[in-house]
Amino acid sequence: MTELFTVFGADGFVGRRLVQRLTSEGHQVQVVGRNDRLDAYFSDLGNVMYCVGVTGSRFKTEQFRVVDAHVSSMARVLEHGRFSSFLYMSSARMYEESITDSTESARFGVNPSNISDFYNLSKLMGESLVINSGIGNARIVRVSYAVDFAEDSTDNLTEFIRSARRGEVNFFAHPDSTKDYIVMGDILDVMSKIALSGVAPLYNVASGVNTSTREIGDVLELETGCAVNYLAEEALRSPKQIDIGLLKSEFSFKPQSVLDYARQVIRSGSVS
Repeated sequence: MTELFTVFGADGFVGRRLVQRLTSEGHQVQVVGRNDRLDAYFSDLGNVMYCVGVTGSRFKTEQFRVVDAHVSSMARVLEHGRFSSFLYMSSARMYEESITDSTESARFGVNPSNISDFYNLSKLMGESLVINSGIGNARIVRVSYAVDFAEDSTDNLTEFIRSARRGEVNFFAHPDSTKDYIVMGDILDVMSKIALSGVAPLYNVASGVNTSTREIGDVLELETGCAVNYLAEEALRSPKQIDIGLLKSEFSFKPQSVLDYARQVIRSGSVS
């Protein structure tokens, strides 16, 4: 069945690929980029996919933009827009501050004076507004670290592959630090399903597996013969493994191994 989707953040890392996926599936897609006026898109939105966000380390220097992207602009669409469903893309990085577990009902400890917590607070404020607004058919996805090994990708793993092909990779993270990386295709597989038929208000969209810096380095060294250096300028980070039980049970979600995917990409030569 053909649906109408409006993707906010359509020129971003996830949003751009989401537009391509929805279009390829035959849906009608309206796109809203970072420089477009939001009030021009408050009617006939269909299914809203709100993918606006400040990525990388820019949240440390662009605080006002972070609040606008994660809370203020979203609030205007949520309050004034006409839509049949609303999906807010949040971040699973907040589980690094969990004081309970890594399920969707986890509680968090945050320090307002900590700049890293500032990012998490902005996402949590956006989530709280979606949940407590009283607006029906509104949902949230907490997405972990997305990777997409493509020519136009700038995520960390893709950059590491490019460096490996040049002969040397320098890691500034602790070799035993871990993250949950999820392949972009797995994110796109479930986004529209959650928007159209999700039962719960909140879903973790992650691989459910923590991958260490050392494991990534081992793959790069074995597959390319590059030199791998661990400069370890950052402290050890060992976040909880993200629980994706809800996504598995409701949508039979089976995420790919990011290490296996990296091996396939390196061997195919598809990233340069």
